[in-house]
Amino acid sequence: MQPVPPPSPDTGRTVSEEQISLPTMSEGQVSLPTMSDEQASLRTMSDVQAGQRATTESASGLSGRFQILRPHAKGGLGQVSVALDQELHREVALKEILVHLSDDTNARERFVLEAEITGGLEHPGIVPVYALGQYEDGRPFYAMRFIKGDSLKHSIEQFHRADNPNLKEEGARQLALRQLLGRFIVVCNAMEYAHSRGVLHRDLKPGNIMVGEYGETLVVDWGLAKALGKREVGTDATPLRPSSALSSSVQTMQGSAIGTPAYMSPEQAAGKLDELGPTTDVYSLGATLYHLLCGRPPFEKEDLYEILRKVSRGEFPRPRTVLASISRSLEAICLKGMALRPEDRYPTARTMANDIEHWLADEPISAAVDTRAERFSRWRRKHKAQVFAG
Repeated sequence: MQPVPPPSPDTGRTVSEEQISLPTMSEGQVSLPTMSDEQASLRTMSDVQAGQRATTESASGLSGRFQILRPHAKGGLGQVSVALDQELHREVALKEILVHLSDDTNARERFVLEAEITGGLEHPGIVPVYALGQYEDGRPFYAMRFIKGDSLKHSIEQFHRADNPNLKEEGARQLALRQLLGRFIVVCNAMEYAHSRGVLHRDLKPGNIMVGEYGETLVVDWGLAKALGKREVGTDATPLRPSSALSSSVQTMQGSAIGTPAYMSPEQAAGKLDELGPTTDVYSLGATLYHLLCGRPPFEKEDLYEILRKVSRGEFPRPRTVLASISRSLEAICLKGMALRPEDRYPTARTMANDIEHWLADEPISAAVDTRAERFSRWRRKHKAQVFAG
């Protein structure tokens, strides 16, 4: 089995569905995606099945370890199938590069970098990678945990469904909200760990967070991840250094915008790749929290140019104007995470998680100063028994 040529630490890709990788942010020079989410979902299974036939024919290159069972999903760079690991007798998710990209050296390098970065991040909130290899024809693949469940995006949609019979009572809705926020904290902690290893995700959104059947919450799809240098990490932790980072053949050009427009930071939207850091992912966490609270992304139903313009200016509806029942404190946490300037955001994913934990515990948060009425209400809630006894 011959090794795949190593890619660069800073890579971009042309992404299907709602993701983009743009060559420039200038008016009239933006390369627009051609498919909506709905269009992409309609063609996903047929594309996967078409590629599946070619994949099955060359499966002997795996020495029989992974037996492909069925197609599962498709992204901009690879397709995922459910496969049987015949050595350990378990189902795994087998990701392979798309057939039409198999001869693209840059795409293959990016694919391997994704596997190496994901495999180097060992955290309960990050999907584990089990194996990395290639077929006899040189096409790379990697095997990872198969998560039985759905995305956080789906969970949020279920929570905000007006006709959800399980959430008719206010108590049930509050419990469901607290559970979603608990999952959000897991994501923050996973990103804090990734940042400590010098890795940015650069495409955090509800659709890239998986919710398992048994309470698991995992960040997936590290295809746009970037490995930072030691100086950029800013911690004593050892930065992750994929072997593929030794190559410089697939550099992302300055001025390129990478990610999903509705969740990307202003500096991402402007293509200022040398300014990206942990607070870039913090912004995407804030946008994810916005979606969780409001049931919709901060930017939607507009053309790409307009979304990017609004992202760069911080022009989005405040959460409580979308849904008045949202807590003022949760709105403040969301807005601090999505602050226009990186220095005005939470400095780390962990500090954002701390504020969510404080809110869940009915404690003051750092993102907002309590009014006198709020302080009294909190005191009254904590001393409810004494108040009634008196």
